[in-house]
Amino acid sequence: MKKTLIILLAISIISCEKLEINKLQKTAHQDSLRTHMNSVLNNLKPFHYLKGKVQKQTIEGLMQKYNVPGLRIVFTNKGKISWSKSYGYANLKDSIKVDKNTVFQGASLGKPVTSMAALNLVEKGVLELDEDVNNKLKGWKVPTNEFTKKEKVTLRRLIGHTSGFNRYYGANYMPNEKLPTIVQTLNGEKPSKHPAVKLIAVPGEKYTYSNPGYLITEKLMEDVTGKKFENIIDELVFKPSDMKNSSFQQPAPKHLMDVSAIGYSENLQPYYYNIISFKAAGAILTTPDDLAKFTSTLIEDHKNGTNIILSKEMISKVFNRGSRLEKLGFTLFNWKDDIAFRHTGHNYGFTSFMFGSVNKEQSLIIMTNGSNTHELFSQILYAVATEYNWDYFKSNEYEPIDISGKDLNVFTGHFDWHGKKIIITNELDNLFLQIDNSRFKLVPVGTNTFLAPENSLLITFPENLENEIKTIHIWDRNNDNHTINKMY
Repeated sequence: MKKTLIILLAISIISCEKLEINKLQKTAHQDSLRTHMNSVLNNLKPFHYLKGKVQKQTIEGLMQKYNVPGLRIVFTNKGKISWSKSYGYANLKDSIKVDKNTVFQGASLGKPVTSMAALNLVEKGVLELDEDVNNKLKGWKVPTNEFTKKEKVTLRRLIGHTSGFNRYYGANYMPNEKLPTIVQTLNGEKPSKHPAVKLIAVPGEKYTYSNPGYLITEKLMEDVTGKKFENIIDELVFKPSDMKNSSFQQPAPKHLMDVSAIGYSENLQPYYYNIISFKAAGAILTTPDDLAKFTSTLIEDHKNGTNIILSKEMISKVFNRGSRLEKLGFTLFNWKDDIAFRHTGHNYGFTSFMFGSVNKEQSLIIMTNGSNTHELFSQILYAVATEYNWDYFKSNEYEPIDISGKDLNVFTGHFDWHGKKIIITNELDNLFLQIDNSRFKLVPVGTNTFLAPENSLLITFPENLENEIKTIHIWDRNNDNHTINKMY
């Protein structure tokens, strides 16, 4: 008996020690996550900046600067939400704060959701990626013209924005207005407020971002299943991914409307609730936490072949290394061994951002009820990239160099940047950049490289300056490269 008590006591002590160790490990893990989170949220910087000359920003600071009422950010790692945080207000008038249950209009973030559901139907044999969609469409057909003589509109081209259809996205509808059918919208017939969809290029020939293309995808999915679009998405994406606070239903379901944020303009004027007739293109109501489940599910399907939404073979076609003409639902960035995916969403008073790393199995989702968020989203992305070593989007730090004695006149001239007039002048041995009516000093950071710190523009000139300069390169605050032609 005594021996038994000693054994039980020993087991109890060991169990207590294990519990304490587990508790300490959990606390240490939580502390680590908190450190990572705070490092991101409080260290926002532009993409290009001068060493020692940039003041780190916070999310609250940039929200105040750009009049963004509310925001929620979620970061996922290895299939789970790693950390998240809410800021500001979902409703300014009633002082209702944003929290994890706040529903936002996701706008075009619904496009990758739609694409994955369509690809699921391909795997089920209901649709084909490269079949002429006119073979399956009922009650409306893609108009035939000179653009469709040799190439046809296919599902692959619709969801990849290479179908040849135009870009427009028109007005939404107030709750008291009569809503058009899909066919009325496609034909531009009343009560639709939109013009008829129009083919403007040979299918498959070039990339043209197209909301009408996704409206046709919506109709195609309804025609082949005999179900409402929102029910198709519920069945193929939302339920399998456990996305309980998301819907494409229009008008929006009451349980989501009750917790929805109000959208605001740049000068903080509220937008009235309106109904979006382009469901697949921009009607998704959701939360950042639900979208985090969506991105995590796709990454898990790709990494482990879980087949929750798509098979490993099909999701590999989504996360591909092909050209822009081979994209299926996401904008992709191929960098070394990694593939990064991105999509943005913009509707009246709402902006959203989704970004992920396939190889690192991480994703970032931000949703707001504000309109002016470009710089805010960009700087959050750069902070995440720096903290988690996504080297393709880390901020770049530069140091000024001395180029005294160099003839700066070789860099001067008038340039055309997509319709914007760019003038570079030499004034008392200092270069200045003028874009329309804004003026910035250029700081030399390389032999033929200059930085405009105020707006994070990097300008590179040709290495050989003996010949007349015909083009220069401008790297903007998103590190996108623009080739600019010299006018004179």
